[in-house]
Order: sequence, then C-alpha cells, then structure tokens
Amino acid sequence: MDINLARTFLQVVRTGSLLAAADKLHVTQTAVTARIKSLESQLNCRLFERNKAGARLTPDGQRFLGYASQLVQTWEAACRELPLPAGLASLFRFGTEISLGNPLVLLWTTRLRQLMPAQAVRAEVGEGAELQRKLQSGTLDAALVYQPEYAPGMHVEALMEEKLILIRSTQRDGGYVYIDWGPEFRCQHDSALPEHARASLYFNLGPLALQYILQFGGSGYFRTRVVQSYLDSGVLARVEGASEFSYPVFLVCARTPAGASQDAVRILRDIVREESDWSQRWDFPQ
Repeated sequence: MDINLARTFLQVVRTGSLLAAADKLHVTQTAVTARIKSLESQLNCRLFERNKAGARLTPDGQRFLGYASQLVQTWEAACRELPLPAGLASLFRFGTEISLGNPLVLLWTTRLRQLMPAQAVRAEVGEGAELQRKLQSGTLDAALVYQPEYAPGMHVEALMEEKLILIRSTQRDGGYVYIDWGPEFRCQHDSALPEHARASLYFNLGPLALQYILQFGGSGYFRTRVVQSYLDSGVLARVEGASEFSYPVFLVCARTPAGASQDAVRILRDIVREESDWSQRWDFPQ
C-alpha cells in the first residue's frame, strides 16, 4: 500500500474534511478524494461518511485508524534508521517515561556508548502507553514504564522499586509543589492528601520541580535515590510522618532479547544495581 494513502487518511481524520486535508497536504481536493477512494477500494470498506459538514469516520474507519497510525510510524522509523551509519553494526532503540528521562536515559545511553561503541542508540521519552505500542509494533526494542501491559511475546520485569517521599527545602520557605508521577500516583496521592490535590504549582517533570525547590523553596514528593545526596548534605530534609508511596519501574522488551538487545538490557540492570546517586541535575557530569 502507498504510505501516502495512510498519511492522507490520517490528515482527513485530523482536519475533519477532505478540503482542509488537501490544504494541509498541499494537493488538490481531487487528489485527496482519489486517495481515499483508492484506500477504500483496497480495504473493501467505507472509511468516511462525507457530507457538506465534512468527513466523519465510519465504524470501519475507526478500526482502521490504529493500523494507519502504526503504518506511518513504522515507515517513518525505517526511513530514520536505515541504513545505519558506516562502522555501526546494529541499532538499539529504547524509550522511558518522561520523569525517568533524567538521569536514567543519560546514564544508560552513556554506558551503551562506552561499552558498545559499534552500536547505534536511539533514545526517546514519552507516555507509557505510547511507548508500549511502539514496542509491540517493533519500532522500539525496550521500554521503561510504570504500568506495564502484559502482551503476548513481551517480557515484563520489575526493574526497581523506590519510594516517593515528601521533602522540603531547608534553605527557603515555600508552598507545596505537586509533581505528577503518573496516574497511579495521582490516585493514591489525591486520596491520601486531598488538601494538596489542587496545588497552586504543578510540574509533570521531576528534574524541573527539583530545581525549582532547590532555588525557590517549597516541598514535594521525589524518589529516594534522586534526593538522597541533598538529604545527606542538609539542603533538603525529609518531612517526618508524611505519607509515602511505592514507585515501581518495569522493563518491557521482547520475551527473548537477543544479541545487542540482550547486552543492552544487561547493562541497564548493572546501572540500577550500581548507581546510588541519581540527583537530577541538568549539568550531567562528564
């Protein structure tokens, strides 16, 4: 199938009309109509109900939406990754949830470059569900997530479990900072601490929240390993008697990782076992 047919289908879905899709794609409406008709002919079903108000997905069109997105993502990944640069033997692609990006992505990528210099590395951060969709479609080799999906052919491993503890600045006074550590944390946090469910300051990126509290004061929940050095130095202090929350991280990958992927996973396990200071500074040490 011509990948442009899938791209055109997705653009019609986004814009809600063939005319608007034609404008976005810089082609004529006739061309968009012809592409949609060709796609419907190949699939032997009707994808849109078209009228003066625009184009609305049929039930078959709704079912095709996921396939079209996966087709385009897979094709674009292939275009990015092929061929490998000269001198590189293989490619390892991994993703992590946003709040794990710093420092875990940096630590893992650095170690991979040191120990496997002939391997290309592609790292990305994103939402857990999207990372696992890419894993199942074959555009990622491994993902680090908080809520794993147990899909056929996938290996799920509890990589580490920390606690989210409430800390406060000892240098400056400040209010409570809501750091969003994912849906499970939100549910537990808002139930245990309803008075903080609607804080005046909210971050969904842990390193940014930590830098704010270090500079301007306040309190918030962080992983023990991330703030331990600040607690040891006295810059931060643990709030005694405060609720604590479990923070498990899972590795999801192919059930039998082979070759470079197997080595990369082994390196990750070594990092988790060895590293004790994960202070989320932006100036990552060389």
